Amino acid sequence: MENNKVLIIDSSSVLAMRLKVLFELLGCEVVHLHFQMLHKVKDFSSYHVVAIAHGLPNSAFDALSALKDHDRLILLAPKPENSEHVDAFSRLNRMLCNAIVIYPFFGNKEITGLLERVLETGDHGRLELPKILLVDHREERLVRLTASLRGAQLTVVTARCLSEAIQQASSHEVDLLICDFNLEQGSGLDVFKKVRQIHRDARCLLMTSRQDQVDMMEAIRQGVEDVLTKPIDEGALLQSLHKLWQSELLRRNNQELVERLQDTVDALIERDSLLRVIYKHTPDPIMLFNLDGYVIEANDGCTTLLRLPSDQLQQHSIFDLFEPSSVAALKEAINNGGILRHFNCELVLPQEDGPSIPLMGTFIEIDHHGEIALAAIFKNVAQLKRKQQLLEEAKEVLEVEVQARTAQLQSAKEAAEAANISKSEFLANMSHELRTPMHSILSFARFGLDKLACGEIPVNKLEKYLSRIETSGERLLLLLNNLLDLSKLDAGRFPFNPSSHNLLTLIHTAKEDVSGLAMARHIHIELEAQDDTIMLFCDAEQLTQVIRNLLGNALKFSPEHSEVTVTVTPKAGYVHILVCDKGVGIPEDELEHIFDKFAQSSKTNSGAGGTGLGLAICKEFVLLHKGCIYAENNPDQGACIHIELPIQAEH
Repeated sequence: MENNKVLIIDSSSVLAMRLKVLFELLGCEVVHLHFQMLHKVKDFSSYHVVAIAHGLPNSAFDALSALKDHDRLILLAPKPENSEHVDAFSRLNRMLCNAIVIYPFFGNKEITGLLERVLETGDHGRLELPKILLVDHREERLVRLTASLRGAQLTVVTARCLSEAIQQASSHEVDLLICDFNLEQGSGLDVFKKVRQIHRDARCLLMTSRQDQVDMMEAIRQGVEDVLTKPIDEGALLQSLHKLWQSELLRRNNQELVERLQDTVDALIERDSLLRVIYKHTPDPIMLFNLDGYVIEANDGCTTLLRLPSDQLQQHSIFDLFEPSSVAALKEAINNGGILRHFNCELVLPQEDGPSIPLMGTFIEIDHHGEIALAAIFKNVAQLKRKQQLLEEAKEVLEVEVQARTAQLQSAKEAAEAANISKSEFLANMSHELRTPMHSILSFARFGLDKLACGEIPVNKLEKYLSRIETSGERLLLLLNNLLDLSKLDAGRFPFNPSSHNLLTLIHTAKEDVSGLAMARHIHIELEAQDDTIMLFCDAEQLTQVIRNLLGNALKFSPEHSEVTVTVTPKAGYVHILVCDKGVGIPEDELEHIFDKFAQSSKTNSGAGGTGLGLAICKEFVLLHKGCIYAENNPDQGACIHIELPIQAEH
């Protein structure tokens, strides 16, 4: 049996641990494997015996179905009151119907007997049967009994007298002597004495025609097991032989067991003592408790942590010792697990004279004498929590600093990109705007000089050329004035001279200034106002320029034969001016940026000209008046510019 290899598939049950120890006492090589590692078993046939503990989940049954043809199976049953495990075990038992069942109420002696029965099978699944020496001086009976014994798959050697028996015993292994009491030379007891000298563990059955021929006391003293009366009934012979051999096997096994038991017990005592010392004195609290939370066993570290002596600790449920919130989390982890498993859970232990103690508990469910219990190891993580908190605080501070710095860099990057884009657009627009009037001035001046050089002095031509030169010069002067005004506004040196003025008069002045462009494009400018007089404290020149710029833009981007509307509405403490056109409108994502310096709408910056300074100057002038300006699109067509200005000066 020492070469037998045993596989125990376990789910952390105590019964499986008992089985492992008993198999080891019988000299077997035991592989104890948790069901979660079942995938590592490649070939079940390499194990002589496979034992399966209760509590395995249904997901493991598919892998275990490969054991249906295994002829040495053991199932470890749960307690009947554990209905969840009983249902799963019943299914497993139906699947592996040829298995031997061991119940938790079996004693070690009963379990050992069952294991010995399983381990009796040899390499080919046959029982290890005794080797027999059959001695009888009657040839006829010798042949008949030999045939009967060999028919029962027994190994038999025969002899007809004492000398032949001694010779056969010297040449073969003999476990059992079956001998006729009356031989031609000597008796069956004489043969048994000689065989015992060669095979000291041999057993003996005597055959006699009359019981009174055998001195039973002497036979028993010599070690004879039984005396059979002739004629021999072959069934009775085999039954007596089997009974004798079972007794001999049990004696041999017990002898081996006793020899190993002392060594094993000594090793177990030493191991148990070592584990007890480690368990008792380890600084980490360790405890075993049932599903109601009541402590079954705890080490010194646990009593120190909970501040309760060991004799009082078992009277408490751990569910009453920890904070309710953490207890709720622990109960949820226990209830949601199903069949046995391992998990971690954070707990908080309140203290009457100080702050609560945070703990990290590692829990594993085990089978404690047929009942589910939990073993727990606690770790004080207060210092770890403090370090984690400091790290979190440092991380938050660092994240805020990084975000602030990133925002600054992003803002600077966007500002730089916007400035670069504006610069490029401004240079492109300004070069175009400056080149156009300058080219016109130079061209018409050259035309005039050419006419004078030819001696021709047509007055009407010269008037036309000079008029064009004047117009282009005024346009060039306007561009330069806009640039100069914007630079003064940026530097804060632009003159601001507010006084009381009629707003409608200023709007009429601006309207007259752009009337020529309106007539040329056949666009009607409509002024809508409830009153003829709306007095406003403002800089007349600046506000007129604001209205003029807005009307100029509206005329420039409106289609011919359309209308531009100026609506003036007094409000409580301020006046609202609305300039609406019927043009192409402004993209929604550009409404907030068209008042930036050098910015133009993507719908109007091609073909209509302009530097993007007009609306920027309008915004600066409106801000000088403590007002606001913004744009929006009409629902149907075109865009509207809103201006809100305070009526009275702020003191």
